[in-house]
Amino acid sequence: MTTTHGQEQLGLAIGISLAVVFGIPLILCLLALFRCFVVVEKGTAALVERFGKFRAKLDPGLHILMPFADQLRPVRWHWQETFIDDHGRQQVQVKQITGTRIDLRESLMDLPLQSIITRDNVELNIHPMLLYRLVDPVRVAYETFDLPECVEKLVQTTLRSLIGDMGLDDTLASREEINRTLQQKISATCLNWGLQITRVDILEIHPTPSIQQAMHKQLAAERIRRAAIVTAEGQRIKDKTEAEGEMQSMITLAKGEQQVAILHAKGRGDSKVKVAEAEAEAVSIINEAVAEFGFDPTQYLLALRYLENFENIAMRANSRKILFPLEMELVGALNVVKE
Repeated sequence: MTTTHGQEQLGLAIGISLAVVFGIPLILCLLALFRCFVVVEKGTAALVERFGKFRAKLDPGLHILMPFADQLRPVRWHWQETFIDDHGRQQVQVKQITGTRIDLRESLMDLPLQSIITRDNVELNIHPMLLYRLVDPVRVAYETFDLPECVEKLVQTTLRSLIGDMGLDDTLASREEINRTLQQKISATCLNWGLQITRVDILEIHPTPSIQQAMHKQLAAERIRRAAIVTAEGQRIKDKTEAEGEMQSMITLAKGEQQVAILHAKGRGDSKVKVAEAEAEAVSIINEAVAEFGFDPTQYLLALRYLENFENIAMRANSRKILFPLEMELVGALNVVKE
């Protein structure tokens, strides 16, 4: 019985040994065969290496690799995520993955804040952003070791060179020009790495707190200056309008006085004409009346005027003393009047 039991244990040990020797390699072979079937999704690509050397680029679809010879090239990629911690401060977390698929879709690369000094020695924190597309997976995998890091440093150095030649006011007012120039400078280099830049944007430009306070003071002073200018301009327009109004009123009054003077003069002239006409008519009537006596009507009228003046003098004066001229014609006229 002991011999039979020993034989059973020996057979079991031999069976386990055979299972281990032949089963594990068989399982590994099956796994290797299973891994030879590769499915590449749409919008992605993969690279195949045979014994460490590049062999082919895999487009979307099903592909079969040679077992134990072909393998997919791993590609390293990292990105940054910005979040707010429990204390309300902005934090940046870097995440990294290594995969065998290369995403060919358009993507966003959010770069960290770049500390840059302008031409007038003002420190700015600039937040750039890139829109890109991987157009050459082979260059992406073999041209650089860490493509995102290379792009970040390239943008950083180019941006510092660009803004270092600009002043603070030009930097704040020329975002479109900065975006366009930055894209032109880095596009050729990034294309050599298999990455196509479709757009570059400066999301934020943050001056230091001291510069922000100075800018606020400058803005307040500028607004006060503009308010003073507007007030002075309004006062000038007001004074000008009032002066023009007074001028127009004076012109209107002068024209009115001129018209009144013209009307008065015309009235006096018309009255004198009427008086002259009446006197002429009176002279004509007197001439007809005294013609039969042979007297000059002019002498008669002069005598009447003398008498009227004498009467006025006699009525107004306190003492009355009248001296008559010794003119024969006037005496004769008075005699006529007396008769």
